Amino acid sequence: MIGNAIALAIMLGLQALFPVVLEDFELQLVDSRFEARQALGLAPVFSDRIAHVNIDNYSKTESGEPIWEKQTYAGLIGKIASAQPEAIACDIMFVDWAEQSGNEDLVQTAVSAGNVVSPFLVDTAPDAARAPAALALDANPRLDPGVAPAASGVLVTPFDALMEQSAGLGFVNLEPDPDGVIRRVPLLMELKGTLVPSFFLQAVAIQLDYDLDEVEVVDQSQVVLRNFPASGERAQGDLSLPLDGHGNLMVNYAGPLSLAVYPQSHSAWNLLTAGAAADFSGKLVFLADTSTQAGQYGDVSPTPVDSIFPRAYIWSNAASMLLTDDFITPVPYGFTIVVTLLLSALLVLAAWRLATLWFSAAALGILVMYAGLVFGAFAAGGYLLPVLPVLIPLVVLYLFSSVYRYAQLEHYEGVLEGSLQSYLSPRLMAQIRTDPDILKLGGARKRITVLFSDIAEFTAFSDQADPQEVQDVLETYFADTASVIFSHDGVIDKYMGDGILAFFENDGDNITSAMRAVDCALQMQARARELDQFYRSQNRFPFVIRVGLTTGYAKVGNIGPAEKIDYTVIGSVVNLASRLQGIGEPGSVIIDKDTCFFVQDDHTVTALGPQNLKGFSKPVEVFSVTAREQAAAG
Repeated sequence: MIGNAIALAIMLGLQALFPVVLEDFELQLVDSRFEARQALGLAPVFSDRIAHVNIDNYSKTESGEPIWEKQTYAGLIGKIASAQPEAIACDIMFVDWAEQSGNEDLVQTAVSAGNVVSPFLVDTAPDAARAPAALALDANPRLDPGVAPAASGVLVTPFDALMEQSAGLGFVNLEPDPDGVIRRVPLLMELKGTLVPSFFLQAVAIQLDYDLDEVEVVDQSQVVLRNFPASGERAQGDLSLPLDGHGNLMVNYAGPLSLAVYPQSHSAWNLLTAGAAADFSGKLVFLADTSTQAGQYGDVSPTPVDSIFPRAYIWSNAASMLLTDDFITPVPYGFTIVVTLLLSALLVLAAWRLATLWFSAAALGILVMYAGLVFGAFAAGGYLLPVLPVLIPLVVLYLFSSVYRYAQLEHYEGVLEGSLQSYLSPRLMAQIRTDPDILKLGGARKRITVLFSDIAEFTAFSDQADPQEVQDVLETYFADTASVIFSHDGVIDKYMGDGILAFFENDGDNITSAMRAVDCALQMQARARELDQFYRSQNRFPFVIRVGLTTGYAKVGNIGPAEKIDYTVIGSVVNLASRLQGIGEPGSVIIDKDTCFFVQDDHTVTALGPQNLKGFSKPVEVFSVTAREQAAAG
């Protein structure tokens, strides 16, 4: 839990310190939302109160003039004005240093139209040129420095007479994101303590006869248009504009440039040469040069919906948002923190409560759920939720939890394996690693050979000897015996005082358990004789063991409650092996009839006759077994 919290805190801290690291990837994910929304037909509908008149390649070709005279522009504006629009946003800058002829025609047309909005460029450089008097900043609303992005002067303006006769002026500066894509537009700026509107805001204000004195700039994250005419009617209400924290409005693009998306798009030449006037009543008309030639001069930009998109359509999409009240709302950074903490808590809870597979499924589900929430919020409500700032901490947390769980599992398995290795042969351990189902509760009925060994006269020795000496003898004996049993692929069921219960399973359908058990018992006796010689050399008690072996059917496997793994054996063969060991002479190996059947051809077997054994209603045929070389030596 502490490790998860530390990992999460580190990731959130790194994101706060280095936000630009993921910025390009995050911006691409923003674009993917536009593309998916467009593909699903969920994009916003472009306002029917906006129209475009484009000086396109067709207009340039048909006119025979690659560069139009100002008189031609004046005639076009006059033609548009005759169609009774509410405002004409002329996204063409007629600068002072250009050819002067035709200036008067433009001015007269602007006067006659009475609703022309002209563009200009502001400058943020410290040594920017002062705004000319014709810009009439004194008529603009006052604005406190710091509440909006600041400009220090102007860069380019139309010639003075046109500025003076324009119904409004708006700046057309656009700043792309770091990857060069235009996703946001500035709403307004502060210049010399006055509010300077952007081109689209000024155009909409002229269209709706909206007084910019009603604009309330809360900060660079929110601007409220007080008493703003509601969409489709003149009823007034406050319109809150969600900005990005830097005074910009995210553009809610209706789609790529096409007549299907922007049906009110007209070729300028068709308008100029048409016999009947078009009907632009009630509309805001954007006039712009969209020809390939204009594109060479920077009048097009990449956007999330199109790699080459006329800037006039960027402004019109921004205006459409004001007219339809359909915005993109960037969520604050605090949302990122809160949702990351909540989803992380859910992920940590899953890590603690669920098994590994289910935890992975839950983690994937959380990631997919949030990704779905991101797109759903964008498509349905225009909310721009962060993706990577949330998902990366979750992925890191998942990886950390998985590594921690794996380390814990490795530790647990190591402890478990270490415990099992004290009882199970390496061969059986290998089988368990390959097929853990061997350890499933319940076990299986198998034909096996059971071995029971005991140290003769050990009780008397324990009563007389020091406890440390007793422990040393047992540890030595158990270690030697375990290695012998394991070398014959036996399983140590349990240690019982000075006794050992072990059993041997068969290889498939071959009955090999009896032979391996007898070989093991004989080797145990050999090792016991070596220990006896060693102890006698130290004047200690004689060390002798007895071994009993039986072959038969028993229940073998993990038997007992689920809380305790106990790979054991249950059946009468266990009791019989204990009884056979008890009747044997010290140093002997006693076997039953079934065991004798499988080993008599390879070992010397001596019949001891039927024996009455406790717990058995009938006499049991028993035998002693020795290795042939041992019998020959005897």
